[in-house]
Amino acid sequence: MGSSPSSPLSSPASAAALSPCPSKESLPKARTGYLATLDGWRSIAIAGVLLDHATGGILRGSRWYSFLRTGPNGVSVFFAVSGFLICSRLLEEEQLTGGISLRGFYIRRGCRILPAAFAYLAFIGVLGMVGIVTVTPLEWASCVLFFRNYVSPDWIHAGWGGYTIHYWSLAVEEHFYLLWPALLAFSGRVRARFVAGGMAVAIALWRWWDFHHHWMERHVPGLLFGSRTDVRLDGLLLGCLAALILAEPRWRGWLERHFTAWVWWACVVSYLLFQVLLRKHIYSILESMLLAGLVAGTVLRPSDGFGRLLENRVMKWIGRLSYSLYLWQQLFLIPGARYPFSLLQRFPINLAMLLLTAVLSYELLERPLIRVGHRLAPPPTPGRADLGEKARRAG
Repeated sequence: MGSSPSSPLSSPASAAALSPCPSKESLPKARTGYLATLDGWRSIAIAGVLLDHATGGILRGSRWYSFLRTGPNGVSVFFAVSGFLICSRLLEEEQLTGGISLRGFYIRRGCRILPAAFAYLAFIGVLGMVGIVTVTPLEWASCVLFFRNYVSPDWIHAGWGGYTIHYWSLAVEEHFYLLWPALLAFSGRVRARFVAGGMAVAIALWRWWDFHHHWMERHVPGLLFGSRTDVRLDGLLLGCLAALILAEPRWRGWLERHFTAWVWWACVVSYLLFQVLLRKHIYSILESMLLAGLVAGTVLRPSDGFGRLLENRVMKWIGRLSYSLYLWQQLFLIPGARYPFSLLQRFPINLAMLLLTAVLSYELLERPLIRVGHRLAPPPTPGRADLGEKARRAG
């Protein structure tokens, strides 16, 4: 992907068009903007979260317990994927149209994220009003307005906060959506590399300083350290930096030659050793760098063994459901939740109910609203085939 749109007369599409009888093989493949490997990465991310939450109340105290605390790793994978994907799509729009429409971006993101998020909150709100669960007004409002990650558990005087605690990561994502597209649009892709890298380093330094000096904890007692945007945003920004690097043909070519499968697997081993087995530096910039590199490596070489695994039909399907699975798992998997139908929290009923709820959420709410967003603000490329106008008419 170049830094500016290609000349129409020099592009492969133009050459094919000028040919008197272009063969089917000579016609350029239509660009969709869809990166199938990212759906596979989402399936890995949600698997880490679900494994953590599903086993937390069962294996607590066992020697395997620490190895199953993979929820933070799963969320970190989500951040790397989100940063890479959002930045890639924005860069693609800039190349194809000459600019970035912030209005179009926010319409599509709003239709993608908000309906399912608010549907879950509405359901929790109804359960709270009839007395089945306890959700405080501040807890609920902080999710609607996406500042749940800055609400201290000490401020939730009733209940335990577990039905909405997972909205901390949605808050981080929303803050990223508000910040990064405008920065990229106004700085341009060249300066954006320094912006993304510089901000990531600044956040890492601030995280290290605050971890040792407890400045935020002194001012906001009880605030969860690992859920704050000012602590976790580098995970998304380094995903953006990876997308910016791959968008530069010269750097992409260098990486294709030197970022071999052996190097990629060395990064995998390093990540598993320090982040999973030894449980070190969960919120370190090293983790964010490794994940951004791993995600970019599979996008760079999707035909390699792991890339083919990520693009497996089952992996892609789970990845598409990952947002719904993340939203609704709090009803079925979190130990400590108690309500009259707690039978639904027992294995394997809880997993079956979660999957059913996620499928219904995706098919009845998420996918139709994504299509609405695409009609209101058509993207430069259509994305997945099942989200386009033809798929909508066929459905």
